[in-house]
Amino acid sequence: MRFNRKKEKEFKFSDYKGENKPGLLTSFDRLDYIYVETKDDEELFKICDTLLGGKPVIVNFDKLNGADCNYMLAFISGVVYALEGQAIRIGPKLFIFGSKKDYEDGSLLQYVEDNK
Repeated sequence: MRFNRKKEKEFKFSDYKGENKPGLLTSFDRLDYIYVETKDDEELFKICDTLLGGKPVIVNFDKLNGADCNYMLAFISGVVYALEGQAIRIGPKLFIFGSKKDYEDGSLLQYVEDNK
């Protein structure tokens, strides 16, 4: 005997956009904070893997000199471009990176506005 189960509708985070539903995480809630101390490719790949994994990231480059910071920013910006996302400067060496989907709920943009 075979039972056919009805497939439940899969909900995406954007289906809940604008509604106040308990238990749902905003992009700000999923945000990772990374403090970069040295120009290290492994650290760079960790940041990019986090973005590719669907989580927005705040990266602090305070300990890096200008050239190393620009190198890492250029690489991360390429990943952000591929995700159709945005890189926003929120401090002298502090940036927030996210995909297009991460900015849809408005929580990251609200964070940027609150910290200007």
